[in-house]
Amino acid sequence: MKHTIVLNGCSETFLSQAEEVNGFAAAYLKDSRADKTIIFHCTDRHKPFLIANSPTPSTQLIRLPRYQPEIILRTLEQLEASSNTELYLFPGDFAGSELSPRLAYRLGGSSLIAVNKISRTENALTCHKAVYSNYMQAEFKLSERPYCISLAKGSTDPLPIAVENDVEKDVSEIDIANQEWSNTVLSFKGDQKSEPEKACAHIVDYEFVKKEAASGLENANYILVAGRGVKMKEKVDKLHTIAGQLGAELGVSRPVAMSAWAPLNKLIGVSGIMAKPQICITAAVSGAAAFYTGIEKSKLIIAINTDRGAPIIRASDLAIVDDYEKVLDELVQIITEAQCKGDTSL
Repeated sequence: MKHTIVLNGCSETFLSQAEEVNGFAAAYLKDSRADKTIIFHCTDRHKPFLIANSPTPSTQLIRLPRYQPEIILRTLEQLEASSNTELYLFPGDFAGSELSPRLAYRLGGSSLIAVNKISRTENALTCHKAVYSNYMQAEFKLSERPYCISLAKGSTDPLPIAVENDVEKDVSEIDIANQEWSNTVLSFKGDQKSEPEKACAHIVDYEFVKKEAASGLENANYILVAGRGVKMKEKVDKLHTIAGQLGAELGVSRPVAMSAWAPLNKLIGVSGIMAKPQICITAAVSGAAAFYTGIEKSKLIIAINTDRGAPIIRASDLAIVDDYEKVLDELVQIITEAQCKGDTSL
């Protein structure tokens, strides 16, 4: 099966996108022939970085003035209409989830977002994804080519791009950044660019809003998670201090984030961060399936909860049925005393 990867080089998360897709391809597309990686980007300054981290030997760079889905889709449609690519693979970010179904519609194919596993038969692509708030795994068969899928966050372990100094990558470039972007797109005829043609501009105005700083949870080795059972914002703030004393990152469950007791960039679970720490301590977390998905790849899960029947107690490697404040206060005291004695083993 011939497949093409599409990445958003305008995003700060480009590297994680590339490694995510590379890991998925290594796991499920070993017998597939990679055609190329198409990378949309906004500045020539990043070109060497984008090329070096392209998951395939062949790369097509398309330069835009900014990320604009309608223009990206029209460009893909025109460039790929005559292609015999069977599968288009998008990462699991916001752009991949939007672009994959819209491209499938334009190319007469079929699509599915948030896919965590695939297998292929002669006449269909079988995709697996979590459904019903992650309580079940569903199987879908896509029959109309091309298949356009985006990945589920954390579906596979990221795989760094291998850099082979003696292999020169095949790179082609298209620059459409200097067009009147708000109401035009280019028509492509073979390798030649024709005059711009009018198109509907879905974005008439925009502004950039500085996003919250990254929490560091995705790559943290040690995390402490606050759950609904902490009961108030002041307790979450105290846990943030304790996390710092323990050398950990603080994460929260969905009820805590939705109560505005912590910023959304601390949310762990299906709709937030998929963490893979060495140690995860949960404090007053019930352990619903949607949350547990965000920590299930932890090397060691320690649950502290007064309810011995909570799902997290059964799912953890070590369970402490007690008040989380008392347990954590004692843990901080033990670590502090060890550090004062010069013991760095803790």
